[in-house]
Amino acid sequence: MDNRQLSLISLIKILDKKQSADDVLNKNLQQTKYPSELYNLVAGVIKNKLKLDFFISKLSSKKIDKLSYPVKNILRLAIYELEYTTAPHYAIIDSYVNLVKKYEKKAAGFVNAILRNFIRQKDNINFPSLEDNPVQNISINYSHSEWMVTKWIKTYGIEDTISICEYNNSIPSITIRVNTLKITPQELTTIFDEQNIEYSKSEFLDECLNIKHKGNITQLPGFKEGYWIVQGESSCIVSKVLSPKEDSKILDLCAAPGGKTTHLASLINNKGSIKAVDINKSRIKRIKENCERLGVNCVDVEVADGAKYQTDEKFDYILIDAPCSNTGVFSKRLDAKWNKSQQDIKNLSELQFKILDHAKNLLSPNGVLVYSTCSIEPEENIEVVEKFIANNPDFIIDNINSYLPDKLKSKEKYLQILPSRYNIDGFFICRIKRKISK
Repeated sequence: MDNRQLSLISLIKILDKKQSADDVLNKNLQQTKYPSELYNLVAGVIKNKLKLDFFISKLSSKKIDKLSYPVKNILRLAIYELEYTTAPHYAIIDSYVNLVKKYEKKAAGFVNAILRNFIRQKDNINFPSLEDNPVQNISINYSHSEWMVTKWIKTYGIEDTISICEYNNSIPSITIRVNTLKITPQELTTIFDEQNIEYSKSEFLDECLNIKHKGNITQLPGFKEGYWIVQGESSCIVSKVLSPKEDSKILDLCAAPGGKTTHLASLINNKGSIKAVDINKSRIKRIKENCERLGVNCVDVEVADGAKYQTDEKFDYILIDAPCSNTGVFSKRLDAKWNKSQQDIKNLSELQFKILDHAKNLLSPNGVLVYSTCSIEPEENIEVVEKFIANNPDFIIDNINSYLPDKLKSKEKYLQILPSRYNIDGFFICRIKRKISK
């Protein structure tokens, strides 16, 4: 089965049957000799779905929701290739017309006509004006829901909103964190240089490298040895901000899949104790696997709800990387932006507050707590923290800037990373501690 048919099968499962993009792709990528080609094709259609559907609506006499799953997704795939790739037009059209015959033979003429009309008419298809209707223009052009675009324009302005959408639609870079328990960044880059692995150094953290690789990332040198783990730069900054000392007691309250947990272990050189808690049993297994591969031996894992976790222990440091809308990492979470609503953000903010408010009971008197999300929504971020401070006046926001790389120094005491400004994943990070008693 070629990649175009595998892409069609994947899209039907993800977009129409609402199956997890990660689960579908993890399975289907094993069935092709060219996994990066398959991934990019499926990802390209999902990320640009609204724009592709707009084109189809302008060319088809049939409403898109009346088209069968195969026909609808074949049109999306073909128009995506015609618009965004350099493959010959005749080859794209012939391939997808032949493909639709396997599923709905009578639709072959319809598909052929739509695709040929697209080539002829695409330059005459008009979008809503950016000046007159910025929400619709950005929503269609960059394939994001109107409610989301409206919200971002209000919060960040038109220019940042467009840049955020562009980042979300881009192919994400692969970033790894060097596991300093086993190897130094310089030693790993020497290995990469010797084996002609393309990489660039992070602008923000010495232990992070951006990898240029199209194949299976786990086949790169050093993976089996535990020399590195895939982890984004923004995610790594979270643990650096917590900045735990050796021989301390740490609680990672929403820990799976373990990137930050294992980073904390490296920061304390395996000297101390880390309790890694997560509500998801299957994801807890990932923490154990990562710890074993990376040589982390100071972590104890436990399945529990972060908003209700009980223990007699008190912790010197608590990390809450809270469940969130993922709006800062849409470039990596393919189907996330189509599965979110404004109500989700409200519900998540309530859960986030519960977890944060509960965590204070587990913190030692002089302890430090870091609250983070991979969201760019104020309701999930600073508003949660402000509500917590208002309800707990013995706590304050600890100025984050002394823990940040120079390029990320913030005007505020907390940090909101926008992809539009730093070209890395969107994250919120805030350091909280009790007021010093006089």
